Amino acid sequence: MRKLIFNLIAAYIYHTPFRPGRSILGRLAYRIFPQEFVADVGAGIKIKVRLDWATDITYWTGTHEKHDELKVFLSYLREGMVVFDVGANIGFYALHFARKVGPNGKVYAFEPVPEYFERLKQHINLNDVTNIIPVPIALSDQKGTAKMSVASGDSSLFHHESDRFIEVPLATLDEFMSEHQINCAHALKLDVEGAELHVIRGANHTIQNFKPIMMVELNATTLKAAGTSPEELFRTIVSYGYRAYVIRNGQAIPTGEVVKPMGYRIWSMTGQKLVFHEFDNYLFLPQ
Repeated sequence: MRKLIFNLIAAYIYHTPFRPGRSILGRLAYRIFPQEFVADVGAGIKIKVRLDWATDITYWTGTHEKHDELKVFLSYLREGMVVFDVGANIGFYALHFARKVGPNGKVYAFEPVPEYFERLKQHINLNDVTNIIPVPIALSDQKGTAKMSVASGDSSLFHHESDRFIEVPLATLDEFMSEHQINCAHALKLDVEGAELHVIRGANHTIQNFKPIMMVELNATTLKAAGTSPEELFRTIVSYGYRAYVIRNGQAIPTGEVVKPMGYRIWSMTGQKLVFHEFDNYLFLPQ
């Protein structure tokens, strides 16, 4: 009976439009019947779905993006490229990158939260992928350790995502490149809940020397928690000699400044209060 109720709730979640209560239903289903199931999420890529994880639901139902950001970014990737997925979570994007760059390419997937990192490795094995290198560290502008606030699907060094904190190792991308003798960087996807500018500062040498294509989330709420802003992050990246594009409706639209967000408007629970987020994903191409 519990499995039947689980299946009925899962079917309802999958076949109805997105609504705020969907993740609550997912958590209820998982309590009733705590089971993962394997689902195809496109391009022949499979993940293990947990209905108590909101991000899993969005990957499974195809509602994780409003503007086809992944499709836009993939259109710039080529066979043999080296890609850095910073904030890899459970590996959804890294798996797509790995398929696009092929066996001669590499994807370095950075994810410091242990349970996300374990699921990332599970998904690499589930899909028989050999060109993803999972890395259990957080990139920033310094080496050491830091406290990270952890919530299902989202974790942050700066924004208070939940009352659960863990200590994670920090490194800079420049140090990582040097220590592992990596001599190229073609593309970078950056989604680290406010730490984006810190990652960029720690990748100064890499960006100057290799000019990777970049897709970066600009979220005013999380960036403010880190002591910066979308405008400062935007200006910093452009100063390296990049053209900027905001991604809307599957298109990269040129822009000379940060525009009013139209991509995502969500509420998240921070401590005991709801916090409103507005953000877009931007593409940065070297001139």
